[in-house]
Amino acid sequence: MTKPTSSADGVVWNFEGLYSSLDDPNIRSDLDTLDERSKAFEEKYRDLIGPEMTTELMGNVLDEYEALDRDLTKVVYYARLNFAKNTTSHKEGALMQMVQERSIKINTRLLFLELAWCNLDDGVAKSLMDSPEVAKYRHYLEVVRLRKPHKLTEPEEKVWEALSLTSRKAFIRLFDETMGRLVVKVEVDGVVQDLTLDGAIVLLRKPDRELRKRAWLAITDALEKDMPLLTFIFNNLVYHHAITDEFRRFPHPMKARNLDNQVDDDTVQGLLKAVDRNVGLVSRYYRLKHKILGYDSLKDYDRYAPLFDDTEKCTYEEAKKMCLDAYGSFSSRTGEVAQMFFDKGWIDAELKQGKEGGAFSASVSSDHHPYILLNFTDSLDDAMTMAHELGHGIHQYLAQSQGDLQMNTPLVTAETASVFGEMILFNRLLAERDDPKQKLALLCEKIEDIFATAVRQVMMNRFETRLHEARREKGELAADDVHAMWKEENVWMFGDSVEMTDEYSKWWSYVLHFVHYPFYTYAYSFGELMVLALYEQYRKSGGDFVDRYIDMLASGGSDYPRNLMKKMGMDITDPEFWQLGLDLVERMIAQAEEEAKALGY
Repeated sequence: MTKPTSSADGVVWNFEGLYSSLDDPNIRSDLDTLDERSKAFEEKYRDLIGPEMTTELMGNVLDEYEALDRDLTKVVYYARLNFAKNTTSHKEGALMQMVQERSIKINTRLLFLELAWCNLDDGVAKSLMDSPEVAKYRHYLEVVRLRKPHKLTEPEEKVWEALSLTSRKAFIRLFDETMGRLVVKVEVDGVVQDLTLDGAIVLLRKPDRELRKRAWLAITDALEKDMPLLTFIFNNLVYHHAITDEFRRFPHPMKARNLDNQVDDDTVQGLLKAVDRNVGLVSRYYRLKHKILGYDSLKDYDRYAPLFDDTEKCTYEEAKKMCLDAYGSFSSRTGEVAQMFFDKGWIDAELKQGKEGGAFSASVSSDHHPYILLNFTDSLDDAMTMAHELGHGIHQYLAQSQGDLQMNTPLVTAETASVFGEMILFNRLLAERDDPKQKLALLCEKIEDIFATAVRQVMMNRFETRLHEARREKGELAADDVHAMWKEENVWMFGDSVEMTDEYSKWWSYVLHFVHYPFYTYAYSFGELMVLALYEQYRKSGGDFVDRYIDMLASGGSDYPRNLMKKMGMDITDPEFWQLGLDLVERMIAQAEEEAKALGY
């Protein structure tokens, strides 16, 4: 098989400070030490967590617990990140499995702490959280108590955790390995190439319509070969979710995610309803794109087609410079942190068969830096993805001061810095372009990116909700049933402006978020619309915005999203709040219509 290549060849992670190799004996040695520390922790504190405990004791308990969590997380992430680099390798998979098995045994010894904390009366819990010794952990402790109604008994929790590796986590690994082995055969320039899924998807952004069509058919063909297995994986994971909701007494499939995101159901529904009211903006834009492209009909493989043939390429070094200039122009602090990711080997960007698709930033621990994964294919869109993931990385790095129990943010605020970074880069690129066609092309690409985040992710949430409801009502679903739901929800998004084909109806099957992170997707829309409003504030106000924004990022997960955004002058609990971002999108579409008209379209 031909090795996929790009200008990011050789850009791989430097794991200095973790372990030297997969065979490093310190991995097992550290796990042995953590095993002993967890046993000692349980023996020392199990019988002391109760209404009579002192604030000093509770502070010591949490300090030790956080240290255990920090040191275990580093081992887990080392295994997880190596598996992401090569999901088809037995060696990487075996290491991850071993680490997961050992970490579950360690974590089951620590389960008593959160359960005992939830069993304390509210008055006792409040007095402990109000004390100087415990106050720094207040938000973590409050969030743990939010799940009090959904906790099982300790023996049940231990069984649940122990079985996770042979149930949900096993199906997740099977999905990852299946997608890692997937090869998409596409004819490019007269030669049939073996591409990764990400490498094939990028062809959908090429100006050659026949090439886009070949890539679209090839992706569909590759997915169809594993469709029975992928459908089986999805059915089992969705059923596992239903069992979890039943045993943990969650009233609806999205409730657990909303609790994790620290937002109430009404706030989430306010977001979803606002997008639904404004979904017609998508059709309005794509009718404009249809007119510019001049096709008889706009197919689903035309959605991300460039407006003009002279599309911009972007090497890894060019993208690096763009992102560093953008973050440096916003703040010297964000520029300094971004620079470290490149200088110190915190990014893995090369294309590789078997590598996990997409992109992410992994926070690791408070005493170690984050790692960014990219699949860089030399497009301008990859520069935007780089800016997005650097935003995550900067956010994670700045939040390390909150400690391991409170540095990681809920998903709804996790997307703040990433989407904001994209906006900084987009506006710099737009200002640098003089050619009217280039400016229109860049503006339209940004509109499409916003739709992909603010509207498509809500479409995915609608699909996921229907998928879970149908599985509970009808039992195991056939692939055709799932295909139909995916197609119908895409029609909700695009209306009659884009023809959604039967081939595209199968593309739900590669979406990693449905497998790894149920009901994650609305967080992207949440973050996108929130950031559009934030960016307008930044553009208009200046002043102390930058300092307040960086302080918000440094707060990490130490407060509720509603409180963090209130400090920025925004009320996310107001259903009308979301319209601010959607109105900005409408103005961008109107601008694109005017610029297209000036060019004769």
